[in-house]
Amino acid sequence: MIGTADIVKYGIIAAGVFMISSFWYHSYRKLTVNLAVVWEIFGAILIVTGIFPVLSSWAHHISRGTGLALFFMGAVCLWGGFQFSLLLSRLAMKNQELAIQVSLLIQENERIMRQIEEQTDRMREYEEKTFVRD
Repeated sequence: MIGTADIVKYGIIAAGVFMISSFWYHSYRKLTVNLAVVWEIFGAILIVTGIFPVLSSWAHHISRGTGLALFFMGAVCLWGGFQFSLLLSRLAMKNQELAIQVSLLIQENERIMRQIEEQTDRMREYEEKTFVRD
């Protein structure tokens, strides 16, 4: 029969595998590199904690109800944190796209301003040539 400690250890290992798979989200451009690396490192730490008995011996000291509550709360927190990371990544990417668009608009504005200045200079020259003095 599977004990509470085994459930907690398997949950920790599953969470670690989930976190390491965050690179897949990066490949679909949903997660930035920095956050993907953080999730992968945290996942590797969880896998090591779950695999080695020395690091997961604390799981034998908790009751069955506490272990299940810990497992489900950890899963909810993990999922929420990951969704928050995805949201931050999307916002960072949109911010970068907006910065590029603003830069292009500024360049276009400068080009239009130069054209207006050139047209104004031409109009002044034309007015000076065609102005009839009394």
